Amino acid sequence: MMKTILKVIAWIIVLVIAGFVSFLAYQTATEFKPPKEIAISSSYAADTIGDTLTLISWNIGYCGLGSEMDFFYEGGKMVRPTEELYTQYSEDVMKRIHSFDTASFILLQEVDTLAKRSYRNNQLRQIKEHLSGMHGSMGLNYNAWVPIPPSEPMGKVRAGQVTFSRYKPVFAKRIAFESSYSWPIRLFQLKRCFIETRYLTSDGKQLVLVNTHNSAFDDAAELREKELKTLRQLMVDEYSKGNYVIIGGDWNQNPPTFDSTEVLPIYKPRVIRPGIPDDFIPEGWICAYDPEHTTNRYVNRNYVEGETYSTLIDFFVLSPNVKLEKVMTIPTGFREADHQPVVLKVTI
Repeated sequence: MMKTILKVIAWIIVLVIAGFVSFLAYQTATEFKPPKEIAISSSYAADTIGDTLTLISWNIGYCGLGSEMDFFYEGGKMVRPTEELYTQYSEDVMKRIHSFDTASFILLQEVDTLAKRSYRNNQLRQIKEHLSGMHGSMGLNYNAWVPIPPSEPMGKVRAGQVTFSRYKPVFAKRIAFESSYSWPIRLFQLKRCFIETRYLTSDGKQLVLVNTHNSAFDDAAELREKELKTLRQLMVDEYSKGNYVIIGGDWNQNPPTFDSTEVLPIYKPRVIRPGIPDDFIPEGWICAYDPEHTTNRYVNRNYVEGETYSTLIDFFVLSPNVKLEKVMTIPTGFREADHQPVVLKVTI
């Protein structure tokens, strides 16, 4: 009897190991490995943009991280909201996006097109219905099957960043950030990138608009450093050509001049260290954000005003030939997402 039990246990162990090896082999063979650059769109009849522009940047958190949610990646317990709660968040996100339809440009992050965490809804298609007449350019940064947590795997995730524009761009492309995650961890990580779109200006130059979503979590410090280096090189190169440069999105770091004492008392602000270094911003450039409002809340627990930690990681960087007219954060109370939208008005 004992020998039979040991044989059964041995076979179970062999099957588990074989299954795990097969899983890794399949994930390796089907790994999302985009090239350095991917053309998204181009046009021989690009529009000439106006001189005064309104931009909005918002990480919608795949419509799954509203105020009632916590998240296991950040110390919480939940993997995804209930379907009822997801429907509520999704409807609220779409209503707010619909209210952005007069903006010149809308930069969105964490938009799902097929994911278990968002009940396999194509959010890109839904957003397009609310922004009819605008041109959309999407770059995937997540296309994987995530096996954690083991008790309730996150499963399939296909998501990315989207830039919407009232103007037809000269071209749009996805540009990959350098990744340093090793196998097999990289199989289940985001493949970070930014979307670069170019638009004709009235003086014959170009507006270079970047939608970025930089690396998160404590183990990504080296990645964030490389990402900032890539973005700074683009900034310097394009401005030297006389072009206008605007970079916006979710930086996952505080801006260089962030002062938590300026934040309104309705928040419980936390400083992320290290923040973006001072020397990232070249002389004459502007880091544009609303100092009174945080833009991202921690999801280790549900959101409670004044009790849940939050910080400021969503902002814009402007070249010296772009004049800042106004920047403000829309205070949503983090009801429908774990980020609050940032609105920017500029003149070029």
